[in-house]
Amino acid sequence: MEGGLMTKRQLVWCTQCNVLTLFSPLDRTPEYRNQKGEWEIEERDDQATFMETHRRHHLEELHVVANSFISRQNHAEPVKTSYFEVTNGRQRFVVKKSRKSVLDPQRYEIIPGKLHLTLRKPSIDGLAIQRELERVFSPHQISSRKIHGFVQGFADAVAHLDPKKLKQAPFESRNPSKRYFVLDERLLPKVLKSSSTSLTKKEAKLLDEFFQKNLEEPFLMPVAVVEFEIQKRGKNGEAEIKAA
Repeated sequence: MEGGLMTKRQLVWCTQCNVLTLFSPLDRTPEYRNQKGEWEIEERDDQATFMETHRRHHLEELHVVANSFISRQNHAEPVKTSYFEVTNGRQRFVVKKSRKSVLDPQRYEIIPGKLHLTLRKPSIDGLAIQRELERVFSPHQISSRKIHGFVQGFADAVAHLDPKKLKQAPFESRNPSKRYFVLDERLLPKVLKSSSTSLTKKEAKLLDEFFQKNLEEPFLMPVAVVEFEIQKRGKNGEAEIKAA
């Protein structure tokens, strides 16, 4: 990649200095500073500064691998550490993106290797479900004791599901390390049947109707946590797993 300033968002890597930066139109945004009640404007051009610093160095444009972004914190969190994969067309790399405060610029670190993702067993928010069922149904309809027993049975059934066989929910989670799944319609009858010794037919019907109406509500959905590590190559060529 040769000279010239970029007008779009691009990840550029100086292989000689092992420095990675993201070019964007905001690189030419001036800084405003308040000095004793008066505003001063400092013109800046981060792209030009980077290109001059790394003049005659070998620069490569890296392309983000689709759907590879992962973090343990919510998308909206301004101060967080996240990871994603990139490629130069020949190799894949992991990029670590982080900053310590909202006043700091984003920092990018390139790591040779790839992300190793593991889906944990799914679970439900039993407390949230119990509270909602108790809000919807009065004690005269279904007692708190019976609701608690049903939710426990529901949680046990979900814990035995294989997340690889579940259908992912049609929305993006606010936290990229969590995956929401559509509740299998065949699961609820099994849970109700196992709870038949404590639930009456009327109570079981009420719960079945409630779930059928609210299957797409996130608080009812099984959630699986995505654990991730960076898979590097050791000196002997074998894969090494490093905690991210």
